[in-house]
Amino acid sequence: MANAHKESGEATATVAIMLLQILLIVQLLLATAYADHQAYPGTSSRPVLSDAEAASYTKESYLQGWTPSKINTGANPDYVVGSGGYSTIQAAVNAAINDGGTNRKYIKILPGTYAEGVLIPKTSVPITILGSADDPEAVHIVLSQGAKLTGSQYANQMNPNGAVYKDGDPAWSMFNYCAQKSEIGNKPTIKGDVDFIFGSASAVFENAQIIGRGDRRDTDTVFAPNTDNSQKYGYLVLSTKITADNNVKSKLGLHLARSWDSTSTANGQVVIRETELVDVFNVDAPYDTAAGGRAYAGNANTNRNLDDANYNRFWEYSILPKIFSLIKILRNLLKSCYC
Repeated sequence: MANAHKESGEATATVAIMLLQILLIVQLLLATAYADHQAYPGTSSRPVLSDAEAASYTKESYLQGWTPSKINTGANPDYVVGSGGYSTIQAAVNAAINDGGTNRKYIKILPGTYAEGVLIPKTSVPITILGSADDPEAVHIVLSQGAKLTGSQYANQMNPNGAVYKDGDPAWSMFNYCAQKSEIGNKPTIKGDVDFIFGSASAVFENAQIIGRGDRRDTDTVFAPNTDNSQKYGYLVLSTKITADNNVKSKLGLHLARSWDSTSTANGQVVIRETELVDVFNVDAPYDTAAGGRAYAGNANTNRNLDDANYNRFWEYSILPKIFSLIKILRNLLKSCYC
């Protein structure tokens, strides 16, 4: 019995050493890939923030004084949608607003398909909408200031391809009409193909899964901020994974962002930081020409003004290549060897 325990321990140690060696190699590869496109100040096609510059772009600054508490997914819901509760999400939202009050209202959506548009108008009633499963079919959401969402997948049931209107294609929008408000999406899964996250809001996407779809085309654009150049903060993408399905063209098919440019003073603002990117996007030129036709212009000057309206205010900081996922897996395996 003692020999068996000894042999088991030796085998575990051997596996741990092998995993450690692999981990070190992978980390070296990560460092090489990371340094290739993440050195300050970046390039005109891919500007990178310094540590000092990045300090100005935090969740707190984007939310402009709003300090949302952690979403309590275990809270007893005030309203339930589906299975004997409200038949539509809009009905539950209306009830929450009509009931009034200053305490946060929790709306729980039971598993199912809810093919509807949902409008949360400007209101002083704080609302949290949460799903009850990992990937429930969800809805077209239009957020109001102070809205929180978690545990849901946002998909388009009217157009399963999940795309925003462009060039006569079927219409749908995601985070539309978010006009200069503060929004936060925590752990959402968002899918689409053309400018499927756009608007002029100050918005935070944290711990999100953002997926480009290739049902209709093999090239996608994720963000299309319509931030006016007088507005400092547009979109902050934080601790998120941006990927695409197999139909999107490898290494070229995914553009991270382009400016929506609905007016002459809108040049867009987005910061993507501490986020994992897969290899379907063009690593040398991830930003596209604006919807209005204006060429993308990035600022790679070392003495730059980050709010200079002559440039698109698209910035990256501490971007993680896909290999980072392998490191996390190896680390977890290594931990298990010692447990």
